[in-house]
Amino acid sequence: MRNGRKLGVCYVVAYKDPGYVRTRTMRAALQRLNDCVLYDATNKRPGWTRYFETIAKAVRIRFRHNPDVYILGFRGHEIFWIVRLIAMGKRLVFDEFMSPSDALISEKKLGSFGRVLGHIVLPLERFCLRKSDHCITDTVMHKDFIANRFTIASNNIDVVYVGATTPEFDEGRGGKAAPGDSEGILNVLFYGTFLPLHGMDVILKACQLMKDKSIVFHIIGGKGKALADFRKTRNELELSNVQHKTWVELDELQSVFIPGADLCLGGPFGGTPQAMRVITGKTMQFLAQSKPAIVGRTDEPAGFVDRENCLLVKQASPRHLAEVLDWAIANKERLPEIGRNGRKLFQERFSVEAIAEQLKPALSARR
Repeated sequence: MRNGRKLGVCYVVAYKDPGYVRTRTMRAALQRLNDCVLYDATNKRPGWTRYFETIAKAVRIRFRHNPDVYILGFRGHEIFWIVRLIAMGKRLVFDEFMSPSDALISEKKLGSFGRVLGHIVLPLERFCLRKSDHCITDTVMHKDFIANRFTIASNNIDVVYVGATTPEFDEGRGGKAAPGDSEGILNVLFYGTFLPLHGMDVILKACQLMKDKSIVFHIIGGKGKALADFRKTRNELELSNVQHKTWVELDELQSVFIPGADLCLGGPFGGTPQAMRVITGKTMQFLAQSKPAIVGRTDEPAGFVDRENCLLVKQASPRHLAEVLDWAIANKERLPEIGRNGRKLFQERFSVEAIAEQLKPALSARR
């Protein structure tokens, strides 16, 4: 609140997926702040025209409402200089939710070409971060990485977790289980895009180790080469305990597959540099719906406690993942309580209300 007037905040995003979880939770959190007015400059079109749509919205908002703060959301690197010009004289907060140069170099996105491109992108990314008034990112580990990699003062970066926005589900709600459910079987769910950090090879090798157990894996997602690799490995390992769908609508995921699972694979399991710094969006989704999740160990101080509010597993270790799954089969009656405790952690750290509080320092005057 400034001189009795609410703080005007313009949220700017031009991303191919208008409903991306980071965008949904950020907008929801900004709407929860009573002393702020949100002006939304996010795209609705998924194609390349989204850039013009978003920029036109931001220009209109500048002339009509003259907001105090601009937040440039996920993948803002692509339109940074235009938004910096539109926000001239105003506070610009940059969301370094993902480092594109690191994804290209360390995560080997786009292969050898990607590594070369990453070194070209690196100085451009550094300029974006240094020309912003403030930065936010999604974990403490990412904050430390950004501060060190781009030589930015740590006090100029705030952590705003990803969280999840979901309908309210009653604790213990049944819901139709995922296809293949049967009495005495542990139903395990994973969904994602099969990025290297997810560790799909680790998951499939763990599935192989569990071939003679009372367990079925329901895996959703994948595209391109990652999907082809998944199918090849699944066939080579003869994984009859793995059921796969390439796509499920979000409503069905939330109302059918997640409620129908006994245990969910939140990960990450890949052990890549990025995997050691993130909490996956799917983990947040599972916690929000009171489902027990297997979470890959990192040094992130997020409050995860093994066998209390989640199941922790060493990354890049199919054998340890299989051991944790074995424990879950033997202790199936404990899983609902772990899920309920996970929901409590979600409410404290990752809910929309918690994210709104985490955003407040970034919206304030320069420190």
